[in-house]
Amino acid sequence: MLIVVYSTRLGGVNDVDRIDACAHQWHTTGVCEYRLYIDESGDHTYHRLNDLSRRYLGLTGVIIERRAYDLIFQPYLEGLKVFYFHQDTDRPVILHRDDIRSFDGSFKVLLDTEVRETWENSILNYFANLRNHAQIFTVVIDKKQHKAKYPNETFDPYHYSLEVLLWRVRGYLVPSRPVAKQADIISESRNPNLDFRLKEVYRELRTTGPTNKQFGTPEGYKEAYPASELYVQKKIANVAGLQIADLVATGQKLETLERENKPLPSKITRFTRKLNGTIDPMINRWGRYLVK
Repeated sequence: MLIVVYSTRLGGVNDVDRIDACAHQWHTTGVCEYRLYIDESGDHTYHRLNDLSRRYLGLTGVIIERRAYDLIFQPYLEGLKVFYFHQDTDRPVILHRDDIRSFDGSFKVLLDTEVRETWENSILNYFANLRNHAQIFTVVIDKKQHKAKYPNETFDPYHYSLEVLLWRVRGYLVPSRPVAKQADIISESRNPNLDFRLKEVYRELRTTGPTNKQFGTPEGYKEAYPASELYVQKKIANVAGLQIADLVATGQKLETLERENKPLPSKITRFTRKLNGTIDPMINRWGRYLVK
């Protein structure tokens, strides 16, 4: 089978010039320099906690420079999908880790070993090029341990993890810098009721603060996240940032658990280890956290 490897070059001098010009424009118009894309891995309920596949919830946030995302990484990811999966621009292919691993739908082409290997090399290279423009943060909650420790005060695991995640990302945006950086947020939609409550939690963070006061103040959240609303988008919206987060969320949850010597709900595959290694430069010492 003839395979043409998709170009690994992501931009050049002209792209850098365009990025700098875009950054200057955003500085003068008040648009956030960064966007945080959030995806989950696992179950957000407290049911069947002896089942390892339901015991943990992981939230992963990928924070990306918007100028680089808009000019390079979003269109390049669309190009990869056209090249490998023959994407129809009116019916876009959505990169979803579970579908890719199951070879569902458009991903059946990956049953061919050569195609799969070149795809893996291309997506690894994509993440390698993202290193200078993004950071990745993951918070994992061991719901079984949390419920045993706080039987009468268990928090909603998704909302509690979100508080921790946003405060840790804030530490990246607002360290001891002359000018704090800011981000807006897009999370993957779950269902209308859960989305409504998630937006409420975000508003509460900015008005009354988190459930656990050790994770910041309303002023601290508003400093890093000036938007009054958190946005949610469904998978079918074809948001590249959410697809990036989806591809890394499960692997980062598993690595966080492995580093804490927790029993794993599934084996870390060869490709997942490669991907974790590729994105490791985007994870600082606050980038992984286990809530117990």
